[in-house]
Amino acid sequence: MNGWRWLKGYLRAYSGASITKKAIAIYIVVVLVPGCLLFLLYFQQTSGIIEREMSDSMLQTLNQAEYNISNGLDNVASVSDSVIANQEIAQYLSGSTKPAYEQFKDFQELEKLFVSLERNRGIHRIRLFVDPRLTYSREDIHFFSLHDLDREAAWYRNVIARNGGNYWRGTYLQPYLGESDAKVVSAVRMLHDPLHYESVIGVLSVDVKVNMIQEILSRVSLSSSQEVFVVDDDRRLVSHQDAARLGQPADLTAAQMEQLTISKEGSFRDEPGTTSFLYRRIPNTDWSIVAKLPTAELSGKSVVLTKVSAVLLLGIGSIVFIFFLVLAFAAAAESLAKRVRDMNRTLKAEGSAHFDGSLPRPKGDLRQLESAISRMVQTVHDLTAESYRSKLHERDAQLKALQAQVDPHFLYNTLDSMNWMAIRRGADEISDLIEALSTYFRLSLNKGSDVVTLAEELQLIRSYMHIHNTRDDSGIELFCEVEETLLSCRLPKLTLQPIVENAVLHGIHMKRPKRGTIDISAKLEGPWLTIEIRDDGVGMAPERLAQLLEPPSPDNKVESYGLYNVHERLRLFSRDNGAGVTLTSKPGRGTNVLLKIKI
Repeated sequence: MNGWRWLKGYLRAYSGASITKKAIAIYIVVVLVPGCLLFLLYFQQTSGIIEREMSDSMLQTLNQAEYNISNGLDNVASVSDSVIANQEIAQYLSGSTKPAYEQFKDFQELEKLFVSLERNRGIHRIRLFVDPRLTYSREDIHFFSLHDLDREAAWYRNVIARNGGNYWRGTYLQPYLGESDAKVVSAVRMLHDPLHYESVIGVLSVDVKVNMIQEILSRVSLSSSQEVFVVDDDRRLVSHQDAARLGQPADLTAAQMEQLTISKEGSFRDEPGTTSFLYRRIPNTDWSIVAKLPTAELSGKSVVLTKVSAVLLLGIGSIVFIFFLVLAFAAAAESLAKRVRDMNRTLKAEGSAHFDGSLPRPKGDLRQLESAISRMVQTVHDLTAESYRSKLHERDAQLKALQAQVDPHFLYNTLDSMNWMAIRRGADEISDLIEALSTYFRLSLNKGSDVVTLAEELQLIRSYMHIHNTRDDSGIELFCEVEETLLSCRLPKLTLQPIVENAVLHGIHMKRPKRGTIDISAKLEGPWLTIEIRDDGVGMAPERLAQLLEPPSPDNKVESYGLYNVHERLRLFSRDNGAGVTLTSKPGRGTNVLLKIKI
């Protein structure tokens, strides 16, 4: 009842108040109070939003590190698979009853295979534990006796449980005959007799130095209070920024270790909530890559304070602006009301004859404000439309990238297997072609790096031309005149290949017969590396030449995207607009392409 009386009294006072007071009251109820409530709600939500953003960012970093580690492990696993796939190895390992000289021949073949794989695939050591009756079972470099294995060790039980599949053994110190001990990780598996599968004829261990993983983790940007490490399901550190802790137990509880196996990736906190853990499982292993950092850093307090300060400053400025705007409006309304009251008083006292009817004209401020708001709305509309178009382009690019994905390591390993098959069957020409294609593929991948040396780029071009000449029975000759001191210069990957391909397809192949030469030369001019590619193809007209370096568009449907892409990548790589591609051509005489790269 008292509340109702208070409300009636307030409404009565409001109805009798001046226009200025009414405007201020409306401002407080409509703007100030809701604004304060919105700010409070914003402050509560900001911390959670930014924490999720920081978590997502860190998980993306872990995803990249996990991807790089998986690529390295896949290379090791492919070596193990290639050994298992070699049917002759099973025959060698089952030959304990052979004469000694035949066993020695088997040993030589196996050693040659292992040394080749170690040299070409970046493997530290391939070790094979074999029947102790074999004469080479005590060679102690690549071959060891099965009796040397610690059959009670947990890792050996895991190897048995895999039943022929790879088990990834975490970091351990392995002594090697004739060289210093090394910390390695290994892909270990059992070899079964193909005729009597229950019989084990060997245990294969492909060792790679843990430095491979250490180098990947070292590229993860960390603060002094953060850790990133790889841990196996037995709580042993596979990799850590502190090399002395490798192989030691990780600072994780049993409950935290259990968390690592729940899903492919995720996050959790310790009991006090002061430390946060983000993790991602490494496929085909019992390992997880883990980031450990203070929860306060994950919350990004400094970022929150910066954003809140900016928003608060903007909010206060807006509130003050609106407040003075309301006051100005109220003052204008009060002034107008006063003018009306004065006019009314004059009419009542002296009549209409003394009223001239003149009123002050507005200066047009409201009209200017309306125009400014209209322009702002149009600008926001344009930006929204542009953002929508950008998202459509981004989704289209993501779809094309997804459609273009091929597992490069699967193809590379398949080529390697085909090469071995061709060698065994004496098909030298096929072997040469496959080896060239394999080299081309390996150099194109370049272990995921976007930068190569000039020597590697020239080797890729030679492989490409060998493949092309073999495939099309072409008579195109390639000449490379590059000083040895320039071969170590670095440039973006796949810089020369698109240009050479254009020279072949759109230059020399347009001739009859399809024969010609491509000359590549390079020189150093101050800070610039200049590379010239010349062909004696059909050349091109000036108007076609002008189109080649234009950005691709619906109206410019020429086969120039490769050249434009090279031109833009060279400018980005050099960080200088003077870098890029320059073209000259004479119809019937050929085309010259000049590349400038800042080194």
